[in-house]
Amino acid sequence: MMIPSHYGTFPAKTLLVLTNNELAKLFTLVDREIEPLSVVVTDEPVPDTDLPSSGDLDHAKQVRRAELYRLLNDELKRVIASEQIVDLILCVPEANKNDLEAALSQDILKHLKTLVPKNLASMELTQVTRILFEA
Repeated sequence: MMIPSHYGTFPAKTLLVLTNNELAKLFTLVDREIEPLSVVVTDEPVPDTDLPSSGDLDHAKQVRRAELYRLLNDELKRVIASEQIVDLILCVPEANKNDLEAALSQDILKHLKTLVPKNLASMELTQVTRILFEA
């Protein structure tokens, strides 16, 4: 996809990551081009049916998110090395931003240019682009 000309460009090869509680979508950004790269997903959480409380589903979601961030950390290491990424833009729900930052290695965080505390993972790329440039 081409970024509209009235927005800026990405002169350095940049990795855009859109996350929510279930998946992470990775895109490369170079000049005015946005290209899909990969998607990291985790399995649906299974609540512990032996426990009578409703909190076990919340715990399952936390476990799922922790697994997503572990898998994302591994994928980011691979992509940053193989794609020669210079900058990283992370979009993560505000409630999860500290958990994500804690889960990422220092080698990855040194590439972090922008952290956008918004859940943009289900939006169209045109909307994401607008939000990134107008924020």
